[in-house]
Amino acid sequence: MSKEQPAKVSYFFGKGYVDLLNTIKSAWMLNFESIKRQLSLVGEKGLFTVGGAMNLVAAVSILFFGSIISIATSVIHIVVLVIFFLCIYFGFVLLWLIDRIYILLNKIKNACPNPECQASFSIPVYECPSCGEKHTNLVPSKYGILKRICLCGAKLPTTFLNGREKLKAYCPECDSPMSGDTASRQYAFPVIGGPSVGKTCYINMTIDKLINDVASANNWNVSFISETEEKEHDLAMKSLNNGVRLLKTELNALTAFQLMLKLPKEKISRRIYIYDISGEMFSSSGNVQSNLAYSYANGLIFIIDPLTLGLFAAEVENKIDSEAYGASSKDFDDILNIMLINLDKMLGSQDKDTLKRNLAVVINKTNIPTLEEKIGDTAAQQYLTENSDKCRSFAAARDAVCRSFLENYGAGNFVRTAESKFKKVRYFTRSALGHVQEGRPFESKNVVNPLIWLLKEADSSIKIPNE
Repeated sequence: MSKEQPAKVSYFFGKGYVDLLNTIKSAWMLNFESIKRQLSLVGEKGLFTVGGAMNLVAAVSILFFGSIISIATSVIHIVVLVIFFLCIYFGFVLLWLIDRIYILLNKIKNACPNPECQASFSIPVYECPSCGEKHTNLVPSKYGILKRICLCGAKLPTTFLNGREKLKAYCPECDSPMSGDTASRQYAFPVIGGPSVGKTCYINMTIDKLINDVASANNWNVSFISETEEKEHDLAMKSLNNGVRLLKTELNALTAFQLMLKLPKEKISRRIYIYDISGEMFSSSGNVQSNLAYSYANGLIFIIDPLTLGLFAAEVENKIDSEAYGASSKDFDDILNIMLINLDKMLGSQDKDTLKRNLAVVINKTNIPTLEEKIGDTAAQQYLTENSDKCRSFAAARDAVCRSFLENYGAGNFVRTAESKFKKVRYFTRSALGHVQEGRPFESKNVVNPLIWLLKEADSSIKIPNE
């Protein structure tokens, strides 16, 4: 049963039937009143008088012929009205279907920005701009087909085709307010990694490059949906540009950076969610399951701290200050396993099933001595040159050198597990900060490419050159 709405029921779904019944009822009442009047005259004049006999004949005629005429006109009235109502209902069903098809074809979806909720849905709750009443099911219905009349008298559009998305919106689960265009596609990308792996710095640097470099180069319009998040990002970039590291993400906190992407000549916008979650959250399965965003994620970015690899950490031990690089304290292989166990539970899949999601594996902190030579651009280009017969692209070459690096330093199980569970896996090497010297502006390197790859895989309309 649908919830009653603070709106007037359409004439064709309520009062129209009442008016039809009253019209038929009035016709029959007039008929019977005429019969009673003729019979009354018979009583006054006498049954055996000429006048009385004529009134009796008139009463019988009205009863017989009047009833036939009333039945005929009632049937005609009902048939005409039913045909008219059927046309209205057909239009209602057609418009409802068009709205649903529009949502389906354009992949319109929304997610609650409240970290305590994270519900996913197509149509939010919309607020009447005149009285503030909330309409939980603003679609073509008995309350209106193209427009719904709120109890206050305001007319509200009922589809995305005529402006429903312009109304103030709320999450239907927790009633949290929503910002931005709710008639947009949604793409969710959680960033996964252990404590001190550099997720928060990576996300802010990625967003900065997306807005200032990628968007301008491709004539995109990228903006923050939330002013609060925009201010937080600005503060983060101010710190990074001054050479100040960002604070760790709080335990149990999930931050969803919301961006609106508008492509040239594309009517439908893209709402991009980039989720940042504390690495400590992966210490137990219950923590992960509480974050619904993973269940509807389009792709995941998995950040690896190379210093978590014991063999590599021992190799560079005498060359770096591990505290300056902020080595992660949790094994990323364990994080992947916890993530996969919970994804299977959320999606109802089996351990042997391949998830219909892509995974971008990012080996961070490539500014660590010797790491650039092992997996950086130079190493990938050299591999491509030496294996041109079987390796066709720079991306494939980088995948090969990264995969080899992880296997050689004891993370072969991670490689095999990731590539067996995800639809596609691509490897990236990045440095979110560029160096570890405090007080000197941090400079990221190639941080935005994992997000761009996931976006291109999720949306065929996004066409920019490969790296």
